[in-house]
Amino acid sequence: MRTLKKRAVAMAVTMTAAVLVPLAAQAPAQAAPNVASGTAGWTPGIYPLFSGEWVKRDVSGAQRDSELLMCSLASGIACVAIGQGDGKHSIFHLFKCDTRSLSNFIDALSVRNNQTGGAQVRFWGPSTPTYTAYADGKIYNFPDQATYGFDRLDIC
Repeated sequence: MRTLKKRAVAMAVTMTAAVLVPLAAQAPAQAAPNVASGTAGWTPGIYPLFSGEWVKRDVSGAQRDSELLMCSLASGIACVAIGQGDGKHSIFHLFKCDTRSLSNFIDALSVRNNQTGGAQVRFWGPSTPTYTAYADGKIYNFPDQATYGFDRLDIC
């Protein structure tokens, strides 16, 4: 009887070890410190992005205007920079004439329009009048209070 008890205990220990050892191997050696990684942000979006259009994320505030200029060097391109809430910006390279939906357009909106034929970039929303960026080589900076209300973008 004693041998059976020893075997049962040994079997229980082996089974417990078979479960706990793999779990321990997956766990970190120590808990990571709770350190803030900076200001929380958000991800601005324009939908749809058409074939050939793209977005560059995490552009520093210091680089935003130079990135807007480089983005819009090509004829027919409209470039939209919008803050991500963490001091960085997303820059959208757009050219297809269409109306799009905006998401998380909250602050620091700037546009450089290098489209041809007098095409305009227009922003609006249900409680916000239309703001326009003309194809004149200027960088347009829109006020945050207007940007909060934008939910549509029209390029044409």
